Amino acid sequence: MKSQQEMKESLHEISWEEGKVVTVAQGSYRHRLVIHCTEGGRQKAVFADGQEHKYAGYFEFVNAKDEWIKQGAGMVPVLPDNRFIMVVEQRPAQSRFPVRPTVAKIAGREVDLRAFGPHSSLEFPGGAVEPGQGLKSGFIAELTDETGIPDQSALWYSCLRPICPYGSDLALEQYFGVVFLSGFKYEPYVAEDGGLQVFALNKDEVEYNIHKGVIRSGQAALLQWFFYKEVRRARIDPAYEKTLREDGYLAVEEVKIVKLK
Repeated sequence: MKSQQEMKESLHEISWEEGKVVTVAQGSYRHRLVIHCTEGGRQKAVFADGQEHKYAGYFEFVNAKDEWIKQGAGMVPVLPDNRFIMVVEQRPAQSRFPVRPTVAKIAGREVDLRAFGPHSSLEFPGGAVEPGQGLKSGFIAELTDETGIPDQSALWYSCLRPICPYGSDLALEQYFGVVFLSGFKYEPYVAEDGGLQVFALNKDEVEYNIHKGVIRSGQAALLQWFFYKEVRRARIDPAYEKTLREDGYLAVEEVKIVKLK
């Protein structure tokens, strides 16, 4: 692995041009480091013309074809009885901070998430939107793959204004949605992403687990919950919903959820 100094020296081979983006390191999984030539950058280095120029370095997510993953989709699935579908994923990066609560309140009982793996994180479903897939298809694919729900109709509230969850270090737009399902069925375990446990929690349990620090993933849980609370307000306050729609922030539509083959 190159040191920081070695990485800067490798920029000597790059012709600097405003707006130019160059891959300088490829990760073994799904990340790559890029250099963005820009006068708005904070760093400086000598480039191929022998002159010192400004630049910025940040990461991109890529798929198995080395295509840039530009968008992510995260959603809050709501069952007809107002419970919320959540999944337990393995997040080794989080377990580098060992002093963290792991006992969640789920379905009226205490569940130690470590029973499902040492890096367990309680989250809402979500993931990458593949290039050319389309945002709605990306939402539906992640929802069905990670929860095992059957084909059904649903009411989908989507946030039309994406956020950049790691604005200084990752080139990614994250979109959020709330999906009101018409069916109750989901699979308690799916093989997706190395195996996911799937649970249904009520509102009080979700908020209890947030307050206790068990739910702590920003882009995979907390931001989705913030959007859900906006949707909940919009559903009981027509004037607020009208404002969100007119601002181009919120869209509502009936959708047919069909698992992609």
